[in-house]
Amino acid sequence: MSTRSESTPSSVKDFVLVIATSGVTTLNVFLNGALTVALPTIGKDLKFRQADLQWPLAVYALSYGCLLLFFGRVGDIVGGRTMFLLGSTWFAIWSLGAAFAPSVVTFVLFVGLQGLGAAANTPAGIRILTITFPVGKRRDKAFGILGAGQSVGYILGLVAGGVFADSRATWRTIFYIQTGLGLFFVALGWFALDKHVEDKRYTKGLDWGGAALSTIAIGLLTYSLADSTVVKGGWGAPQIPSLFAVSLMLLSFFLYYERWRETRGLPVLMPLSMWNQPGARMGSMVSLVFFAWFSFNSINYLVTLYFQQVKLLNPLQTAVRFIPTTIAGFAVNIVTGYTMNRIPGHYLILIGLLGSIAAPLIFALIDVDSSYWAMAFLVLIFVVGADAVYPVGNLQVCSAFADDSQALAGGVFNVATRIGTSIGLAVISSISTAVSSHYNRAHPTLAPESPEVLMAGFRAAGWACFAAALISFCIALLKLRGMGIVGRRTSNEERRPDDVELQPHSRAGTGIAK
Repeated sequence: MSTRSESTPSSVKDFVLVIATSGVTTLNVFLNGALTVALPTIGKDLKFRQADLQWPLAVYALSYGCLLLFFGRVGDIVGGRTMFLLGSTWFAIWSLGAAFAPSVVTFVLFVGLQGLGAAANTPAGIRILTITFPVGKRRDKAFGILGAGQSVGYILGLVAGGVFADSRATWRTIFYIQTGLGLFFVALGWFALDKHVEDKRYTKGLDWGGAALSTIAIGLLTYSLADSTVVKGGWGAPQIPSLFAVSLMLLSFFLYYERWRETRGLPVLMPLSMWNQPGARMGSMVSLVFFAWFSFNSINYLVTLYFQQVKLLNPLQTAVRFIPTTIAGFAVNIVTGYTMNRIPGHYLILIGLLGSIAAPLIFALIDVDSSYWAMAFLVLIFVVGADAVYPVGNLQVCSAFADDSQALAGGVFNVATRIGTSIGLAVISSISTAVSSHYNRAHPTLAPESPEVLMAGFRAAGWACFAAALISFCIALLKLRGMGIVGRRTSNEERRPDDVELQPHSRAGTGIAK
């Protein structure tokens, strides 16, 4: 491939394709950020009970997370273009429904249905980018922009949620904008996605038993974790540990079932051999991502609570303070995309995770009387270090597999981010509540919702995020050594003779050694 084609976009269609896939990714996480800030206002308008206020976020996480594996494999079967366009259109339609929702039930239902669209278009977008762009600078830049969409989307959601929740335009404008942008990206995708991206498909068929088991198991796991943050008593409520235990049992049975089918050459949803795929480092990367997103999204959530409940800022004031995070997150992903072909992925991930360690450490030690610029600003700048992991990790995992399993590989990677986020929020909510209650009992003259009491719990939760970030860093330090330039295979990574279903790339001209 010529230097020109490596360093510049091959066509306008390539550029539009990247904008479409990254734009939809931005919208998928934009909703999370917007709801985080706007839910109190939405709750007042639709007359939510206080105990039910977090259910829209919980249901969105449930529908999004539990169907990523299923839609990932379906995307490999029907093609990335088809799944991307259908998922994105579905997301836009139910965004419009949420904008007109007249009641609590309809609003929660419509937000949950948006999660189905996000679960469909996320792995499909990863498949499209991996197949369309050959190994090299263009693919690195594309994944860098995709990662920027993940980071910037959440923060822009926080900003938009704060702006519209406190304005005459009302919170419904969030969903009008989401609908318009969603349809715009669908139109771009229709123009830019050629049907040739569907040529390399998974042809063995769909494993319906594995699909049902994984969806139910991940759904129950996500539901129990989300439920623990909103029901009275948390983990003390009898249904929470019961559902959690059932989900773990079903996950174990799912793994056994998949191994059984794979040994007999039957279609499988998630072949366990993929965890030993040469070059993918699946186990290490998924574990790293799990703990990184545990810390990353939990700290963002804690900082939001800190601004509103400790510093007593309104949603708009809170949103404005996240603007530096948007800029920093975008910069981290773009720089990562432009340097992935020069700097080994191991180093890029370690550098990024140093920020993930610093952010919760500063938050746990924060002086509530200090200025925004003295400490809170540093938290919001350093926290985006984890964003370096998304493009590097996604590209590292996907580059190890053949075209017929790209969406599945992307689905597995993103399931780790979803479950890491759900478990992280459940853990820090439990820790924060328990520590604040203990502090309140030791200081009975203080009101339970006073900043002093809340801050005791927030600090403890910050230390939990610090521990998760440190674990992620240690995994990267010990398990990712020698991974080299991301997307390229090192000379000692050989193809396994029994690797039939999930094969490394071997197309001529990819620059990957056989």
